[in-house]
Amino acid sequence: MNPRGKRVAALTAAAFGWGSSATFTKYALGSWPPLTLLTAELAAANVVLWAAALSRGYRRPAALVKLAAAGALEPGLCYALVTIGLLHTTAANAAIITGLESFFVVLLAAVFLRERITPRSAAGLAVAVAGIVIIAGGGVSASIGLGDILVLGGILAAAAYVIVARTTAASVDPLTMTAHQFAAGLAGVLPFAAVRWCTGGETLIQSRPLLTWGAALLVGVFGYAASFLLYNYAIAATPAGLSSIILNLIPVFGVLAAVLVLGERITLAEVIGAVCIVASIAIFPGEDEPAGDEAPPGPADATRPGTAGLPHAGG
Repeated sequence: MNPRGKRVAALTAAAFGWGSSATFTKYALGSWPPLTLLTAELAAANVVLWAAALSRGYRRPAALVKLAAAGALEPGLCYALVTIGLLHTTAANAAIITGLESFFVVLLAAVFLRERITPRSAAGLAVAVAGIVIIAGGGVSASIGLGDILVLGGILAAAAYVIVARTTAASVDPLTMTAHQFAAGLAGVLPFAAVRWCTGGETLIQSRPLLTWGAALLVGVFGYAASFLLYNYAIAATPAGLSSIILNLIPVFGVLAAVLVLGERITLAEVIGAVCIVASIAIFPGEDEPAGDEAPPGPADATRPGTAGLPHAGG
């Protein structure tokens, strides 16, 4: 396989890893409490990332405070909200909602970085929001709506991560940044998980089915750590437009995994909402298109949480 083919394969694998994570997390939640599961997933990701970082030779980055803040947002807050949200919504809904991250990035960039929202961006945002409203309104109970809102909050945290991380990406290499990001995320989740363990809200040590252990490790190692690393490997030499197209497959992979692995059924409202979100992605300016006559380019690599102008994650 030629170098370009390897990069496309790496991006596709990363999109599959991120897209299918919600499905395997949802499966594991059948026998794992949410914060205990998230702790196990983040611990597995940290083992992989830090093994890679230390084997290459570790250098302490200067921007530790910013890296800690970025990691608290994602994977910390983002993955916590998504994991808890999956208790109350379907994996397919969660996968579709993740397609909104780039739009949140644009909104936050407009507010905090004073980047202009063009008419085309505004149109894409409007269609995407309509899709989310349709999905949330198509549920049969209030709990489904609550789950969608929690997942949406997690994706908003991921978008905030992108804004924070953009100020550090130029000075920190991707592997070091991702390793510190996940270490901070685990450190942020552990105190809340410990409170749940100490108060009896969740059980840390108990017998759980082997397949759910496999699902937890699969999400941590492949869905989180490996997907970040594959993306970081490929993005530096891949045209932004091509990477954007490939990563737009994340919601598609997520829905397919939910249907095939969990046997979830897709309602008409979910189909219409998904079509709106996919359409909004097509309307929205590509990463390599100028946002306007005098506006700077849109947020680099905003198609994934953790993409901060560097060759991100996830949720």
